[in-house]
Amino acid sequence: MLAKFSVENYRSFNEEIVIDFENVRDYKYNLDSLTNGLLGKILIYGKNASGKSNLGFALFDIVSLLTDKKNFFTDDLTFLNADSKKDVATFTYVLKKNGDYISYMYKKKNFNSLIFESLKVNDQLIYSYDFVKKKGDLNYLDVLDAGNLNFDYFENNLPILRYIAYNTPQKEDSIVRFVMDFVSRMLWFRRVNSNEYIGYTTGSENLEEWIINNNEVELFETFMKEIGDINLDLEVATANAPGMPEKILIEKHKNKPLIFSNVSSSGTKALELFYYWKKNFENVTFLFMDEFDAYYHQDLAMNIIKDVKKYKNLQAIFTTHNSSLANNSISRPDCCFMLENGKLTSFADSTKRELREGHNIEKLLRSGEFNEKS
Repeated sequence: MLAKFSVENYRSFNEEIVIDFENVRDYKYNLDSLTNGLLGKILIYGKNASGKSNLGFALFDIVSLLTDKKNFFTDDLTFLNADSKKDVATFTYVLKKNGDYISYMYKKKNFNSLIFESLKVNDQLIYSYDFVKKKGDLNYLDVLDAGNLNFDYFENNLPILRYIAYNTPQKEDSIVRFVMDFVSRMLWFRRVNSNEYIGYTTGSENLEEWIINNNEVELFETFMKEIGDINLDLEVATANAPGMPEKILIEKHKNKPLIFSNVSSSGTKALELFYYWKKNFENVTFLFMDEFDAYYHQDLAMNIIKDVKKYKNLQAIFTTHNSSLANNSISRPDCCFMLENGKLTSFADSTKRELREGHNIEKLLRSGEFNEKS
């Protein structure tokens, strides 16, 4: 589980911004918003250009560093904060493995240029390495079962942790396997422009073809009815048209069939994408759904959150503008955050008011109760 994350001098974040997943309040309701005692299902609010998407890109920078999973965002021109005089961005991930804390920190000057890397376990430095000076402290690698690792052929700018993972036999419960497994199963996606995603897998699939080829048509119909009250009567048909797949979905109607991909709404297409990724949620460690409800009615957005909350071992972040989701019926004040002026603060920490289950959180949000106080 991710216990803490911070980033500094990255894109819109000049100063360090921190999200502490251990900052859990003693609320007795919506316990399913927690994941193994940590903040588990989080809503992040913020005005346009407040940095919600940038926070997701920052969180998932580690995916491209340690794995070969897909990352479509590789912009070097905007990688560092434009107002900062610092020449590197600093990323710190603190993972919790049973009772141990694994702190992995690295610095980069652009998307592909690693400058520094270190790993600590319970505040004990296991290794650090300066990629500019090409030297570091590697004296405690035996903790990672890598004490005898040969660095004669070490490729400069390849992360030490990744080098260890690829070149040493690791036990099933090792620290290295734990970190690499967590990162390899992270997933970020959104439907604002197209099927954009980071992590978890590589390549891309046509969603409709995937539904057809995996015999998911009836399950997809059921899902759409249950979560969105959308009634679909779908059938697989042969397209027989240039530029189209051999098999397509059609909607059956009284007078004539319609091609599903041509008539489905933006909301339906967003749900189709959610359905596609939902099949993996049991295996995903950390989920980031950016602007997840951009095409959803508020009731449907609530149903999506409730659905994700069923996955008890999954940590998830939803970014949104929808104030109606700030509701104690589906969330809690320590799991709702305001991102403003480069600062991320939970509703619980944004006010001196003692928030209770009976409070109208949406009304307080609309009144500016959780905005940064001058």
